[in-house]
Formats: sequence, C-alpha cells, structure tokens
Amino acid sequence: MTRKSSAMILALMIFASALFSGCDFDYFDYFEGDDRYFFDSVSGNMLFTEHNDYSYVVTDTSELLKYSVKNTLDETETEIYNRLVYMIDNFELSYDFENITNDQFKKAYYAVLYDHPEYFWLGQNYIYSLRTFGDYSTFHVEPKVFSSDPKEIKQAQREFDKVLGNIVSAAKSQEDIFSQVRYVHDYIIDNTAYDMATIELVDSGEEYDFLRAVTAYGCLVEHKAICSGYSAAFQLVMQRLNLECGRVNGTRVSEKGPHQWNYLGIGGEYYYIDLTWDDPIRSNGEETRTYEYFLISESDLAYTHTLNGDLPVPECTGTRFNYYRYCGLYFEEYDYRYIKAAADLLKDDRCVTLKYSTPEELQKAVDDLITDQHIFDIDYINSKVSYSVSSSGCILTIYY
Repeated sequence: MTRKSSAMILALMIFASALFSGCDFDYFDYFEGDDRYFFDSVSGNMLFTEHNDYSYVVTDTSELLKYSVKNTLDETETEIYNRLVYMIDNFELSYDFENITNDQFKKAYYAVLYDHPEYFWLGQNYIYSLRTFGDYSTFHVEPKVFSSDPKEIKQAQREFDKVLGNIVSAAKSQEDIFSQVRYVHDYIIDNTAYDMATIELVDSGEEYDFLRAVTAYGCLVEHKAICSGYSAAFQLVMQRLNLECGRVNGTRVSEKGPHQWNYLGIGGEYYYIDLTWDDPIRSNGEETRTYEYFLISESDLAYTHTLNGDLPVPECTGTRFNYYRYCGLYFEEYDYRYIKAAADLLKDDRCVTLKYSTPEELQKAVDDLITDQHIFDIDYINSKVSYSVSSSGCILTIYY
C-alpha cells in the first residue's frame, strides 16, 4: 500500500467520448417473411439482413438491486443492456445493433460497466460506426479491451476468479457482517498501491486505450489502482457476499478532480465507504490505514465529499455499523472520563483514535488533552506525543 502524501487523490476517470464514423448508402431492399434484405444499388451485392430482435433473456443479478444503474434505463436501453450482458458473458469483443443511437448504446453500456465490475476486460472507451439505409441503420461497436485475444482474457479471468474466490472465502469465515466488511476493507487497502502513473496519465489529457488501474482486476490481481479500481473491487467482493453495493461519483471538497467511492447496504440501512481515502500515507512516509470513511452517513460525508448525482444512490443514513460507533470510540460530547477506557482499548497500537459528533466537540478534546496536557494523566503515555485531526475535523488521533 503506497501513496505519496503530497498527491491528493483524484477519482474515477471520466468516461472518454466514443469515436464515430457514419455514412449513408444507395440501396434497394425487399422483405421475405419477417426479414428485410438490403442490397447495394450499384453492385447488387447483399449488404445485410434486418432481424431487429432484442429478445435476449439473461440472468442478471443487477435486476435484484434496488439502486442498480440498469433500473434507470428505458425499455430500449434495457434491451440493449440485456443483449450486451449476453454477448459479454460469451466473451464477444464487438457488438452489432440495429436502429439504435449512440446515446442509447452509451447509457446501456456504461450501466453494464457500473453494475458489473467483474467485466474488467471492457474499457471505458469505444469506437463505433453507424450505417444508415433510409429508415434503417446498423450500429457496430468495438470497445477498447484488456486484450484483443479472447484466450488471454479468459486466462486473466481465471486468475481473477481465483483471487476473488480466496478473498470472499476468507471474508465469509469472519464472525459477523461487520467483521466481513472490515476484512475486505483492510485486505484491499493493505494489498493495493495507489497508481500514480495512471493518475498522471489521466491528468495529462493524453489519449489512452485501456487502463487496468481503473478496474477490479488492477486492484485485486496487479495490486495497483486509482479510486475507480478500489471501488470496483470492493463492489464486486460485496456482491459476492450478497450485500448490495454500488459506486458513487463525486468530488472531494478539498480537490478539483473527480472521485469515486461506494455505498453499501447492511441490515436495512445504507452507508458510504471510501477505501481510497482510508489508504493514506502519513507525513513521515509511513504507510497506514484508517477508518475515517468506514461506513459513514450522509452527514459525515458532507464534511469532505460532494456527490455528482449522476448515478442512483440510496439515502445513506445508517450509523450502527460505523467503525467508531461500533467499536465504542464515538462520543457526542467531549468528556475526559472516557479517554482512559479508549486508550486502554487501543493500547497495543500506541495511539488512541476518537470520533466526535462535531469539529467543535473535537476541539474541546484537543484543548484539554493536548493544550492543557491532560493526556499525560494516563500513566503509560509519556512526554512524546503527537496528534492529527481528520479531514472532517471530527476524528482525533493521538500517537505516543
């Protein structure tokens, strides 16, 4: 887990615009039954046959998710979505449609990518060609992909599935749902390096075809990712644990660039969780992990994040499974009487971390413990202490 402290994390890459080519043809056509045949009017060669059938029946787990992106699509877009899932499951690397627009395809395609992080080999960019014949058109799409060789993709898929299966199995062995989510959170953070090379490429504005660091594969197999890779990997593992989880686009209040994190449903409540920002490096270069963004509510999130509103996201008002509340480290008001018990709980870590309801209550703790030096009233804390305050201003960590 490495990330330079000076590099504030940018998030999900904005989906690049597709390239386009289109043309009209001189043609003649005739019907035979339900099929329509098109011929070049000059050469007489048959161009193609219209079937115009979208009746693809797929088993799509995203249909069971209340806030899946698929649920935002209209009827035609949903048909395209289903057909894409069918073809992707068969490792097809190009797609042909009839009588659709690029806008319809783009909405369906991006919905598939958001709902299905397991399709790691599909890139966010694609090229397409549109051929029109009067009232009829064909739409051919070639996405940028992990590899042009299906065998290489299938080999990567096997490797990916093995790693994913091991993580899911280990998570299921945890004693309760809180521990399962914490295990996955910790595993991804401890085994992933923030990929500065990818974020620099994105920031540069240079053209690119396929970036592994934005995928679950980059995070779980190659152990390098930017925020979209972190969030795709977490989403997928949670889905394998039968928990409702999706991705959220937005920005960090302290930053200009885009960012991506997750929402998660547990016990009838929804929470936000941001693994990228729980994977910091301290100012002294020490790698660490935090729980500042571990299952937080909308009110907590508002201190540091702003939502784009481009994806379906539930109201995240849950509090029970927030790390600090669940572990007894959350306080509505500052009271010195609770500090010793919290320090004893975290004694082996040689630090004490506390969350307060507001930055104002945290400031009371700083004034009493640090400024007035009452932290030294705890017998095993010596004169060498330092402290940090979280981005939200609500979490105080004292190192000793």
